[in-house]
Amino acid sequence: MQELILYIKPKVISGNQNFQQFTRVDLMDAELITLTQVIQDVKEIDKIFTDFSRTFNLPASKNNNRIFKHWYNDDVIGFDNTIMSDAIIELNHLPFKEGEIKLEEVVMKNNKPSIYKVTFFGKTVSLNNLIGDDQLEDLNWLSNFDFTPNNTNILNGFENGIDVTVDSVSYTDAIIYPLLTHTQQYIYNSTGDFDNFGNIAYASSGTNFNRRGVFPEDLKPAIKVTLILKAIEQQYGLTFKSGEFFDSSVFTNMYLWLHREKGIVSFLSNLVIDTTFNCTDITSNSCTFFSSTTQALFNSGKFEIEKISSLSGYSYNIDVSPTSGHTNNNYTIEIFDELTGDVLETITGSGNLSATTIPDTALTPMAIGDKKVIATRIKSSSSVEFNCTIRVSVLQATGGFVPNSFISDFTNTSVLAVNDVLTITNQIPKIGVLDFLKGLFKMHNLTAFVNTNNEIVVKTLDNFYSGDTIDISKFVVTDQHTIGANLPFTEIDFEYAEPKTILAQQFLQTNNKRFGELNFKTDASTESKFIVNVPFEHMIFERLNDLSNNSQTEIQYGLFTDDELKPSIGSPLLFYGVYKQNISDSINFIETTRPESGTPATGPQHEVDDYWMPSNYNESGTSSTPPDFNLNFGSEINEFTLTDYGGNNNSLFQLYYENYILRILNKKTRLYKVKAILPLKELLKISLDDTIIIGTREFTINKMTTKLQSGETQLELLSKV
Repeated sequence: MQELILYIKPKVISGNQNFQQFTRVDLMDAELITLTQVIQDVKEIDKIFTDFSRTFNLPASKNNNRIFKHWYNDDVIGFDNTIMSDAIIELNHLPFKEGEIKLEEVVMKNNKPSIYKVTFFGKTVSLNNLIGDDQLEDLNWLSNFDFTPNNTNILNGFENGIDVTVDSVSYTDAIIYPLLTHTQQYIYNSTGDFDNFGNIAYASSGTNFNRRGVFPEDLKPAIKVTLILKAIEQQYGLTFKSGEFFDSSVFTNMYLWLHREKGIVSFLSNLVIDTTFNCTDITSNSCTFFSSTTQALFNSGKFEIEKISSLSGYSYNIDVSPTSGHTNNNYTIEIFDELTGDVLETITGSGNLSATTIPDTALTPMAIGDKKVIATRIKSSSSVEFNCTIRVSVLQATGGFVPNSFISDFTNTSVLAVNDVLTITNQIPKIGVLDFLKGLFKMHNLTAFVNTNNEIVVKTLDNFYSGDTIDISKFVVTDQHTIGANLPFTEIDFEYAEPKTILAQQFLQTNNKRFGELNFKTDASTESKFIVNVPFEHMIFERLNDLSNNSQTEIQYGLFTDDELKPSIGSPLLFYGVYKQNISDSINFIETTRPESGTPATGPQHEVDDYWMPSNYNESGTSSTPPDFNLNFGSEINEFTLTDYGGNNNSLFQLYYENYILRILNKKTRLYKVKAILPLKELLKISLDDTIIIGTREFTINKMTTKLQSGETQLELLSKV
């Protein structure tokens, strides 16, 4: 029997934790501690960040009571079980595993501690605990890429890309403005007299030539995916090992579109931000109805409601009047419930605008005791100054409004300016950090583990199995083993989130499948399905033809609207930014707010020959040679070359799944389950990426479960064919 030794470095609530030392823990005399190690189970091919975890018991000895600071006694404050404590397992005083310990509970007998139940987590698994439910918007390092989105910077991001230097490190093309529009449908017609706001062809003269083109408000920026990965490292003190997959050319020009909300870029501002509102009852009666002791209260510009009587509810209206010089600027009013984040009403336009909640669906009916906090915000792509008036009307239980004595106007007499700095974390899509990473891992069939240098090593599964070759034949218990089927399913679907954009929706309706998905089937008689779903939007981009002569242009763009051509909000969008230079079909870019119909644009006009093309491919490609990488799981037509490359298309499946899937679904492949008694030397040597030899056969490790003190190990091995 091997001696198992457990050390932990306790996390304490008070005092300087830096002075805490690794302390040996007393173990149960008769308990054999078992660890199961798995990097990626063939039955869970989309599972990531897996290593091992194990819950076991520790005696409530004097030593352990001292280590855990008598945690069971809530009068004693010392050990913090909400924080993982560093831990080390040794076998015969030789290092075996590093990880973290979490105290789960204490078993009491006769009011005295008997057992401490703890869980030992491998380092990779603990990433889940470290990151938790954090969102991409919580990544503070991304603030280094905030910028002022004036027309000059937007144009620069559109035709060049915005470089950013952080701590003397230059990040080229960190931010770009791709030809991806959230509202405006584009066409291309080089005829100078063609009058259409969606026409983006450059013209220096002709009828209405200055009314068409790409306007700054049409576009939203995008940030390099590698910078998000860098921000994750910075936020959590992690290191992704250099030279591995995250440093590969796959991510050189992969971007995340900063599309958080529908329509124009959101420079959010609480429209009502102070208490300078006057309650002016229109019948000159008192406004005591609006008080904290009745049913409603205006507090710091927010309308707080708690229903305490039979009155049905409320109607909330806001009137916005831009000041002189701002009447042509487009903006959006949103009325929302601050408690839930639900948007109750929205309206977009310029000049004087009004927004009103629909009583039947917004603020009524309300049950007694229900609470709402109604607030208003302005969104605009440029600075807007305005005055606003808010009116709240009380509704009767029998229908209709309470007499005028309960209608009150709250008028803000000050002028508010919208923030003119684009804050990356305010624009980044709402998605969890772990969900974002899992999405990347599922797309590229990645796996991760922590090496001895505390670096996270990220590899494709094909590249993971590149360890040593170890012969364990003489340690295998030969009296019994099992050979079984390797997968519990015969069909695998690889797919993106349900599409929200018009072309992808039309593709689904026409083809009864999502664009970019792959359905892989075997000829096995059993019927079972496994779905690999990634949490990202997947678009179909469109290459424009010149309508004047029906010739292909070098312009490809994306339209992020629904099937009614209205602004849409779907899942986070990943795409490749392909930098197109010296195109012959120039794009017209106008530095101004899009004018009303019939009104010429007044801003400077630019002939743009370089732009950032959004694409599902990392480069344009040719009709005969596919690009090196693309974001489709299956074979789809390259939107730019209009070429279907068939199975040899460098898709996600072909590059990252095909070898693995074909192997595990091969009729000759078997899943072997064997038992081995591994001496300490072998136990310390074996890694999950090793090739195992038993007799004349070679295997990869699917799973291994080891009783550490005895070395008895149950192995799941996938045969090599």
